[in-house]
Amino acid sequence: MSDRNPGLLADALFVGLTRPPMRFGVTFTALLVNALITMELFVLTKQLLTLLVALPVHGVCMLACARDARFFDLAMLWMRARVGAFLTTFRFFRSASLGPHRVMLGLRPARRLELLTVQA
Repeated sequence: MSDRNPGLLADALFVGLTRPPMRFGVTFTALLVNALITMELFVLTKQLLTLLVALPVHGVCMLACARDARFFDLAMLWMRARVGAFLTTFRFFRSASLGPHRVMLGLRPARRLELLTVQA
């Protein structure tokens, strides 16, 4: 008898329960991104044929979801963590940072709202 591990086994029920809900081969987030891109182009061009842009965009979304079903959820999570930090503290720290300070944003360069005091 061999004591080797046969590898990681994936139960079909576990995979089905952890997969995000999908429609037409893409997640709901991908459908929203597709609708947003298509409708914005339709509003900008005011041509009915612009709605056909949804087909190639849907194809790209299907390819991304075929690689990883949670691609768009992870992209949204990355945007909330990285882009939000970059936009709020870039002018103060000159880098994307999650600092401990409350920063006031405005037209002028950002500045701290209160001074930090270190207790010994």
